[in-house]
Amino acid sequence: MDQFPEIYREEESIDIKKYLYRILYNWWWFALSVFVALTVAYLVNRYSEDIYRASCSVIVANENTPRGDIEGVIEDLTNVRSRRTKAVVQNEITILKSYKMAQSALEELDFNITYTAVGRRGIAESKLYNSSPFIVVPDTSKPNQFNYPVTVTILSATTYRLTIDDQFDINEVLYFGQPFSHNNFNFTIFPRTPESLKSLDHFPLKYYFIMHEMNGLVNRYRGGLSVEVNDDKGSILTLSLTGPNREQISDYLNRLAGVYIQSNLDYKNTTSLNTIRFIDQQLRETIDSLQLAGVRLQNFRSANRIINISQEGNALFQKMETLNSQKADIDINGRYFKYIEDYITSKKENIEIIAPSVMGIQDALLNSLVAQINNLNTERRNLQFSSNENNPKLTMLNMQIENLRMDILENVNNLIESNNISMSGLGRAIDELEIEIKKLPSTERQLINIQREFNINDQIYTFLLEKRAEAGITKASNTSDHRLLDIARAENAVMIKPKTSMNYMMALVLGGLIPLMLLVLIEYFNNKIVDKKDIEQLTSVPVLGSVGHNEKAFDLPVFENPKSALAESFRSLRANLQYLLKNELHKVISISSTVSGEGKTFCSANLAAIIAMAGKKTLLVSLDLRKPKIHRIFKLSNEHGISSYLAGISSLDKIIHHTNVDNLSVAVSGPVPPNPAELIESDRMSEFIKQMQKEYDFIIIDTPPIAIVTDALLLKELVDIHIFVIRHGYSSKLVLQLVEDLYTKRGLKNMSLLVNDVQTKGYYGYSYRYGYGYGYGYGYGYGYEHGYYDEEAPVTHKFRKKLQKLLKKRS
Repeated sequence: MDQFPEIYREEESIDIKKYLYRILYNWWWFALSVFVALTVAYLVNRYSEDIYRASCSVIVANENTPRGDIEGVIEDLTNVRSRRTKAVVQNEITILKSYKMAQSALEELDFNITYTAVGRRGIAESKLYNSSPFIVVPDTSKPNQFNYPVTVTILSATTYRLTIDDQFDINEVLYFGQPFSHNNFNFTIFPRTPESLKSLDHFPLKYYFIMHEMNGLVNRYRGGLSVEVNDDKGSILTLSLTGPNREQISDYLNRLAGVYIQSNLDYKNTTSLNTIRFIDQQLRETIDSLQLAGVRLQNFRSANRIINISQEGNALFQKMETLNSQKADIDINGRYFKYIEDYITSKKENIEIIAPSVMGIQDALLNSLVAQINNLNTERRNLQFSSNENNPKLTMLNMQIENLRMDILENVNNLIESNNISMSGLGRAIDELEIEIKKLPSTERQLINIQREFNINDQIYTFLLEKRAEAGITKASNTSDHRLLDIARAENAVMIKPKTSMNYMMALVLGGLIPLMLLVLIEYFNNKIVDKKDIEQLTSVPVLGSVGHNEKAFDLPVFENPKSALAESFRSLRANLQYLLKNELHKVISISSTVSGEGKTFCSANLAAIIAMAGKKTLLVSLDLRKPKIHRIFKLSNEHGISSYLAGISSLDKIIHHTNVDNLSVAVSGPVPPNPAELIESDRMSEFIKQMQKEYDFIIIDTPPIAIVTDALLLKELVDIHIFVIRHGYSSKLVLQLVEDLYTKRGLKNMSLLVNDVQTKGYYGYSYRYGYGYGYGYGYGYGYEHGYYDEEAPVTHKFRKKLQKLLKKRS
């Protein structure tokens, strides 16, 4: 066996080269994968719903404007102002994304019903906004099923078919304007405009609409809203929203921005509105008294014909006027203190208190306390947009507000007590003046009292009117702290889905990458023998040759199709055997395999036939006594065979049959015996082989699979060479471990491997050419080109051939 030539002449291929070969031979697989991926990308781009993104910009007021004093410098150095600005902007972002803002915006928009046009094939859909040819008017006094599709098929300019599938099973033809009533649906469908249906053509046209409940609609829009700051130090917010209809999302963004700006203005006007509301209440109480006092004064003057008061009475009246004016001021203060006391005791939340200075009260402590509680109420209001009641900061604010309430209540009580003392002092002064007035004539005295009452109410009324006018001017001059910088424009909306170019690019990448990954994964987990490296790495047993794939339906292609490539591979195998056994006169060859299905019997029959066709007298022995097949290939009787001969039942002339192949005889296996191993191990078997060696040049023994039974090992002393068949792409790599064990530990030194069923293209298209260096046998000396065989070999593409040569050189 030392003279056995090295079978492989090609250099060992590297993995990269192997995969390149497979890609090259399977170009159609990759092309198909890319084609399918591009087709999917086209369908996605063609039939996916278009999604747009629209945006608008809002300038948020920054109350932390830089100051040039020392405190401002310190704030800049310590980043206090920056942190404060971030907190303000974050609060405004929370307000914009709040439920209340979304609800206020949607209440001003007609988003409760969405309309969708269905394509003619029922695949493509497009959302309609203000372009649907009809409108649905729900009957709000009756129930309507939300979030359920209702199909409308327009049949003509006057009629339509209403379809509600699944559980309702509604299918009716109605006129436009005809009310539809059902337990779950109550609405009327009208044309959007008188001309909207007349302009349509190609009836029928299919649409469907869905009615939405406000809560779900609000949550969907506020969840889809994105608010971003232009930079860390800036106060410009960019509001963006995605949706299938660019006009609709643009309208929502603009309305939301408007509601947000108006909300800020309304909040700024809260103090003025509260002041006006308080003054109006006081005016309603004062005007009745003023009108009554005026009527009394007029009636008294008319009845007593008194136009002017005497000089003494006028002096007393002037004094009384001064005291009454002071009393009116104290009375107004008392009313304000009562308002504060009612506010504190009623525990009203998030309502600003009217500043004392508005009512002319200059108490510094009360003004400070009211300003503090108003600021805390504002901060709590903003915090409630973004947190729940268990927020520690909100709890702290509530505690601070409650403490301020107690402080204000205590201060107001003190002021009320002080106000009452002042009122008592004025009362005593008025009483003393009343005594002086009583000395005047009765008519003049009555006139002074009536005039005094009128003047008091008139002064209060005039004061309240002045304050109301001031509050109205303040309200009218208020502007929102926020401004809309850029409105959302439908024409500027950007389509974000489907991304046509990216989808095609991903299709190209995935179309090529997925097959490659599958190739690598399958190769990684593949446990079959598909490459010559598998044999080289797992066993040191030499490879005798390879046999191609049998494309024909017959089992003896070397005889029935002798010019085929498969027949030529057996000729190459015959040449290799002649070289290996050139010193043997009568050669005995055992052919086995590790497991069933590897083609051992096929190889035995064809090898025996090709040797016989070379003029060598050959005997094919069917020694697979358990599962005999040889007799079927040659269509021979199996009544008498080796088993009956070894058992002493049959003679040689009954078990050996001549075939239609010249020089080839077959010893069939015979009936299946109960003890095949004992028969093969018997002396009669040894005598049979020795006797046949005298009569035949070659003896080919088809033995059972060695991994299943050990019959083949019993013949090792009688056989010149053991050939083990492994099937390409079928035999497991584990069988090579068994072969190596037999070769190194069980004493079968005269072993060779035969690779069966090698495809023209190997596993995944890689050409696993076993490259037997001496061609098709020593002594032939001619190379076979295309056209020699009966089967036309596939023509290798020029580019592929050049690439193969290049890879060989670089490997």
